[in-house]
Amino acid sequence: MTDQQDSLTDLRRAIDGIDDEIVARLAVRQGLVERAGRLKRDATAVRAPDRVAAVIRRVRATAERAGADPALVERVYRTMITAFIGLELTATGLRDRPVLAPARPENAGELLTLQRAAYATEARIYGDPGLPAMVQTLDQLAAELATGPGFTATVGTRIVGAVRGRIEGDVLHVGRLTVAPDRQGQGIGTALLAEVEAAAPPGTTKATLFTGHLSVANLRLYERQGYREERRARLTPQVELVHLTKSLPPG
Repeated sequence: MTDQQDSLTDLRRAIDGIDDEIVARLAVRQGLVERAGRLKRDATAVRAPDRVAAVIRRVRATAERAGADPALVERVYRTMITAFIGLELTATGLRDRPVLAPARPENAGELLTLQRAAYATEARIYGDPGLPAMVQTLDQLAAELATGPGFTATVGTRIVGAVRGRIEGDVLHVGRLTVAPDRQGQGIGTALLAEVEAAAPPGTTKATLFTGHLSVANLRLYERQGYREERRARLTPQVELVHLTKSLPPG
C-alpha cells in the first residue's frame, strides 16, 4: 500500500514538473500572441479561422509523431486558442467592435431574424404587428439583397446590424437599417449608414430614407447624420412615414 502511495506521489510530482514547464511556455506564447495582436486591425484578423485550422492540423500531426492522442491534443489546443483569442481581443480593444462587410445571399435567414427582433419595438410603439418589416418573407429579403449595396455588422459570428440600399438614377434609397436590441446605442447604426452611403456609385447626388413619426431615436440619428425632413405620408391609420433626404458629396 505504501509503495503504491509513494509511486502515485512520485508520478504526481513528475506531472507537476511538466505543468511548470507548460506554464512557462504558455507565458512565452502569451507574449508572442500579444505582440501579434498589435499588428491586427479588426476582430476577424484576431480570430483568423484559417490560421486556427492550420495550427490544429500541425499539432495533430505533431501529436501522432510524438505518440500522443491527436483528438485529445486538438481539444486542448482549441480550448487554449479560444482563451488566447479572448485575451487578444480584450488587449486590442476589439472584443465588441463590430466588423462591417457586404451582405451576402447566405445571410438572408439571419438578417430576417435580426430585422424582426429590431422592428418588434417599432411594432409595439405603433400597436401594429403587421409592419412591412415584420411580415417580409425570406424570398423578398433575399431579392432585396440583389438590388443594391447592403452591409452587415458582425460581432464574432453574430450579425448585430444591417442596412440595405437601392440605387435609382442619382438617388440612393436607404432601407432596413436595423440593429439588434441589445446592441443599440453603440454607434452601429451610424457606422452602417455611413458605409452604405460611401458605397453609392459615382454620380449619386442624394440619399433618402424614411421612418415612422413616433420613432424618435431613429429621427434623431438621421438628423445627426445630415438628413432633413422632406415630406410625410400616411402608411396606416397608426403610422405616418417621415421621408428624409441628404445631399451626398460628389463621387
